[in-house]
Amino acid sequence: MKKIQSKNKSLLVIAGVFLFLFVVVALLTSGTQGFLIDENIAYWAEQNNTPNVQNVMKYASFIGSSEVILIVTVLIGLLFLIRRNWRHFFFFFTLSVGGVILNLASKMIIQRARPGDEVKYIEAFNLHLEIQSYSFPSGHTMRATILLLFLMYLAFYFLTNNTWKLVSYVVCIVLLLTIAMSRIILEAHFATDIVGAILFSIAWFFVCTYFFYRRKSTLWHPTYLHR
Repeated sequence: MKKIQSKNKSLLVIAGVFLFLFVVVALLTSGTQGFLIDENIAYWAEQNNTPNVQNVMKYASFIGSSEVILIVTVLIGLLFLIRRNWRHFFFFFTLSVGGVILNLASKMIIQRARPGDEVKYIEAFNLHLEIQSYSFPSGHTMRATILLLFLMYLAFYFLTNNTWKLVSYVVCIVLLLTIAMSRIILEAHFATDIVGAILFSIAWFFVCTYFFYRRKSTLWHPTYLHR
């Protein structure tokens, strides 16, 4: 039992480490060091921004768009509802909705202007909300990271073949990195916006995992495996 509790607590430790790193990056965004990092990466991205790369990045950005993420999220949620898998449904609901709220809250607190100081507003399915969309952390990247982390989590529990597990992890990681890179190449975000979003998403994922799967019966022997 002590070993199980120790492993459970390790989830919070991991979340704390990533949250600390997020705070560090957030502080960097207001200083000279963070500005230099963003400028150097932006210059590198500009030098390597060929027409072919631009096209790939546009597709990647579309995959990580709020519309696509929302559609996939609803489909996964409906699947859990149909199977009456309540624990996973509420876990995914809390993870996704909570992530959006945390992203919006952190944007409003930090209020970092986007590259080029262009004012953008929150939009989805061509609907515009009169709420300014600040730059840090990247909402695009954070939504995609949360969804892909959850898909990796599902692969870990559902797939029994280790090879397919590994393939799933690699695909999700490549997708995440490509989507993240697209935000820089397309000059929608600074590099630190992207790093901050990924760190914050990972921290939130482990917090949710801890609170939804603390007990031995649910953490190591998920109920849906017996259905």
